[in-house]
Amino acid sequence: MKKNYILCYLGSLILLLCWTPLHTQDIHFSQYWNTPIDINPALAGVSKEDVRVFGAYKNQWASVPVGYTTFSAAMDTKWTPKGSRNGHFGFGLLLNHDEAGDSDWSLTDFSGLVSYTQQLGKGIFASVGGRIGVGHRSFKLQNLTFDNQYNGEFFDPTIAPSENFTNTGTTFFDSGIGLNIHLQKNDLRTKLDFGIGIHHLNTPSQNFYANSTIDIPVRKDFYAMGVLKITQQFDILANGLFRFQDRFQEIVLGTALRIHLNTTKTKELALDLGANLRTGDAVLPYIGLLYHEWRFGFTYDINTSPFSSATSNNGGPELTAIYTITKPKASARKICPLF
Repeated sequence: MKKNYILCYLGSLILLLCWTPLHTQDIHFSQYWNTPIDINPALAGVSKEDVRVFGAYKNQWASVPVGYTTFSAAMDTKWTPKGSRNGHFGFGLLLNHDEAGDSDWSLTDFSGLVSYTQQLGKGIFASVGGRIGVGHRSFKLQNLTFDNQYNGEFFDPTIAPSENFTNTGTTFFDSGIGLNIHLQKNDLRTKLDFGIGIHHLNTPSQNFYANSTIDIPVRKDFYAMGVLKITQQFDILANGLFRFQDRFQEIVLGTALRIHLNTTKTKELALDLGANLRTGDAVLPYIGLLYHEWRFGFTYDINTSPFSSATSNNGGPELTAIYTITKPKASARKICPLF
């Protein structure tokens, strides 16, 4: 059983990671495993805790004038219907905000998520989920310049821009679905999640010109996120994400060593040390700290792409924080033993 479990764990990662890299165009975090419901709504409520609160901040390419700033806040919880022993519902809320460039080109979206998890066998769980929300895309003209404002000798800001935008902001509805498989060992530490999240399922339209719309293409996230207990003190973490949207693609691979410094109940303390690779783009050193109900993560993008000539390899930092709540159980009877 142990051998088959490890082969399944490694095989799922290998299948996921064998893809050809390019680049992506949607909001993205390097620490996607610390923002799980952002990559798949089916991951809402898939945890041993009853409530999780997430926060993430990324400052990309801060060393150049057109940096990208991304913020995300989320929470999820789970609910087991009365009488159910093998399934539960998950619910979540997600807020994302992204801003870039002189135009303050920004996206703000707010979504609600729902999932259902069913136990299929010992240590095997399947989850399906959906996400529906509203997004707002906007930009500002104040700091932009246009070709027609150069009069042949110098830039003249008094000349009106030749661009004729119908509006500088647009609001749209958005939706997504997902599927997740969760494998769990009895040791409570060895586990694997893999699946697919499909975003912008309705290909929402953005309109800034009269009689013209731009559709947001469907985005697909294939991923695997696992922990393998090696000894009482050490775990191996391995993660992989393959994302594609229209002609853009992204691959992020990562591994880390988790060192358990204290395993006493309510005083659990662990340290993660590792690195990720965004193929063709950046190397991402990672450090994480886990203390009882808190988890913190820090990565720093070191650019390796041709854009590094502008950034001097300084891609920028990313911070994540997770706070969890586990409610005391009124009964010793286990219900849907998902860890």
